[in-house]
Amino acid sequence: MRIIRQAVRAVIAAALAGGVVSGAGAMSYRLVEAELDGCGAACPKIIHASGTIQQNEHLIFAEFVANAAKSHRLSSIVVVESPGGFNAGAAALGLMIRKLNMSVIVGRPAGGSVSRSTGLTSGVCASACVLVLAGGKSRYFVPGSRVGVHRAHTGPEVRDPVTRTVVSGTLQHDAIRDAYSRYFKQMGVDQSLSMVMDKTPSESMYWLSPAEMGKFRLAKTATSAR
Repeated sequence: MRIIRQAVRAVIAAALAGGVVSGAGAMSYRLVEAELDGCGAACPKIIHASGTIQQNEHLIFAEFVANAAKSHRLSSIVVVESPGGFNAGAAALGLMIRKLNMSVIVGRPAGGSVSRSTGLTSGVCASACVLVLAGGKSRYFVPGSRVGVHRAHTGPEVRDPVTRTVVSGTLQHDAIRDAYSRYFKQMGVDQSLSMVMDKTPSESMYWLSPAEMGKFRLAKTATSAR
């Protein structure tokens, strides 16, 4: 846990140095009881993340983890469900999750406790959420979950999906596609996934099949988690 705290502080410092503005976000986080191998009644807790991703979501996540770690043992598992949100915020959150060596599972808690393969039901991870999923050291989805991708919203003005404030100037389509490709390569995901996104209009959604998630090395079924 000390390593996690140090990593969180380092990422927060780097983000603040880069001029990121803090604020409240629609995605919320909570701790869930866990049943993991070898820990008995003292298992560390799993983080459940749900909601829309904001521009500075990585800072909100960092604050939650830092505060939670003061009074709880935390596992390295994040269960996520999200309709999407701000792409840059999602990528930053994915990078933080990777820095903390955390695994990501698409789904939602179904009962009082969760393991890597039980206690979960299906969830949705769409649009920018795929960047969060890609950040996981290991990546899984609960059977029945839906993972969707599409082209980024680009144009003369980009607004935060939660606050609706303008957060950047014009975004170029080709630059965004290339950024996706580089990000996926860094995360160990097949870069050709960025081409699937590129071919899907931003007003639509391409839902990846379980076979495609395996093909792109994006995620495996949670029943295969160990």
